[in-house]
Amino acid sequence: MSKQAPTDMNGNLASGSIWSIVDNLAQQVLSFLAFAVLARFLAPDAFGLLTVAHLFILFTRLVVFDAIAMPIVRALAPNDRLYSWVFTCCSIAGLLLAMTMFFSAGLISSLFRTQDLKVVLQGMSISIFFFGLVRAYEARLVRNMMFRQLAIRSIVSVMIGGVIGIAMAASGAGAMSLVVQQVTASGLALVLVVAQSRWLPTLVFDRALHEKYWDDIRQVGMSGLLNFANANGDSLLVSFLLGPYATGLYNLAKRVTSAVYLVITSSMQRVALPMFSDALEDRIELQNRYLKIIGITLFFILPLFCFQGALATPLVQIVFGAKWLPAAPVIGVLALLYMLSSIVQLNDYLFFSLGKNRLPVWLSIAQLLLAITSAASVSHFGLIGMSLSFCGAYLVIFPVSQWLLHRALGLNSRMVWFALAPPLVAGVVLLLGLEAYLALIPRHFTSLTLAGGIVLACLLYPLTVAVTGWRIRSRNASWHALLQSVLRPLRTGTR
Repeated sequence: MSKQAPTDMNGNLASGSIWSIVDNLAQQVLSFLAFAVLARFLAPDAFGLLTVAHLFILFTRLVVFDAIAMPIVRALAPNDRLYSWVFTCCSIAGLLLAMTMFFSAGLISSLFRTQDLKVVLQGMSISIFFFGLVRAYEARLVRNMMFRQLAIRSIVSVMIGGVIGIAMAASGAGAMSLVVQQVTASGLALVLVVAQSRWLPTLVFDRALHEKYWDDIRQVGMSGLLNFANANGDSLLVSFLLGPYATGLYNLAKRVTSAVYLVITSSMQRVALPMFSDALEDRIELQNRYLKIIGITLFFILPLFCFQGALATPLVQIVFGAKWLPAAPVIGVLALLYMLSSIVQLNDYLFFSLGKNRLPVWLSIAQLLLAITSAASVSHFGLIGMSLSFCGAYLVIFPVSQWLLHRALGLNSRMVWFALAPPLVAGVVLLLGLEAYLALIPRHFTSLTLAGGIVLACLLYPLTVAVTGWRIRSRNASWHALLQSVLRPLRTGTR
């Protein structure tokens, strides 16, 4: 029996990893498709109103519900009584937060100077209660490696919610179609998880459990608050200072650019932490692994971000419609921001591996404060001014992060250049090539415009990487070897 335990664990790990990726990818793809269709029926203002409401919901999930549930997920042997305690705490918190959001909707609408926000906030408050009810079920499924059930839940609820939202938008329901879409999806997610779990909690009030886990809950909550501020503070500022129309445009630009970041960078982060941890005793090997991870990350994200930045105008016009064209220049700015963020996030993983846990936190706080102050001072320049200020905050913090990390690893500029030259040079050449292509073609954009840009990118980028890497291969390592060294752990991990 004991001989089969490692095999079972490896099987559960592989299955759980695959279903976790499927869950994340399905949510991203289905949500984006629904968003693209809804954008044809609704104005940016409607999405701006939903974005504000969604920020309040996301805050409760990261700072309250996850803070209560995460310490239990990490517990050595949680039992049903412990999960019932999580259900009791999250349900009570969800009910109180939902009521607070419902009855304070008028005040919040006044603060944001948008009366239409009131009914959206009141409708979305139902989702907060649903998220509170479902959190204990999610924690139980995650702890038991039942990711398949979570993936099925996500796919079905997002798909049905999207179909209902699109039908209502087509009939002229406006912003309420988005509210119904979100509430339907969260309600279905709750029903499906309860049905799949085959577990009914009881109400458990236990002061001893509260005292035992309070420190962990507080730490997770503070971490969630910082993560929320860094990931969503920009949208909150745009909402407060510029209103729902600008927020809708910014939300579209952020959705388009963050998709690349979420899919590629998050995948590389899963590989980075174990690779860094395994090489802590060998500084030379740690240097090589860091440069390989950064190199491969840039190799994949640079052509996508260059394509988005250069061809943002035809991309927005063809996919979302002409009414969304003011979001096009913002896409170019956010593409640069997310490229820098991808590297900073990988740097943070290495800082954590080296035991320098406080550095990423202080750098994040500095970047956040700089972004807030600069965005508030340039808000009179509109959305593009605020977007540039967010990007500028990253441009200031990025070299500080790089300098601290290079000093900790003992890296010099020559080593970094030889490792990163091929994608960096190819990215610049591709950006210039796409800009020239856009200047030469007719201004009447069609689907062929994007197709031509894709063909150009597929030819120009790898060719430039190969030419630039010709000398690099003789001095450092071939890009094929770099790619194989990073992808090999992924392949062996899924066997």
